[in-house]
Amino acid sequence: MYFYNSLLICLLAVLFTSSDAASLSYNYFDEMAQSYCTSQGVGEWVFAIRRNCIGKSPRCNSICLEQRENILKAINGQRNSVACFDAYHVRKQHARLRVDSSNTQPDAGKVNMITYGYGSKGCSWRPNHCGPNYCCCKAFNS
Repeated sequence: MYFYNSLLICLLAVLFTSSDAASLSYNYFDEMAQSYCTSQGVGEWVFAIRRNCIGKSPRCNSICLEQRENILKAINGQRNSVACFDAYHVRKQHARLRVDSSNTQPDAGKVNMITYGYGSKGCSWRPNHCGPNYCCCKAFNS
């Protein structure tokens, strides 16, 4: 019985660890995009909204406008307009650096993350073509 309980605990640990790891990675890119968009918008409510690079990908201008109601609701109607002001690409396939568990920075000096900020031109990036995978939307009073 002990063997089976131990086996079950190990299997559950693997399942939860792998799902948590995927979840952390999944959110990490969203957080990077939100940080980028926030750094570009001053004195505004800012939202990084995912843009699909495969299949039908609308312009960021359209994505921000489509999310107008949700954006304004998220900020309790403190503004009345929404627009795209920038776009951002996070390359999700990148080198993995070794874990730094001893404060020695084991992979110091190595290239890791790759990102690209499009500026306002990214808002009108052509539809159905991969480019920015995040749209930077802002809420403001017109």
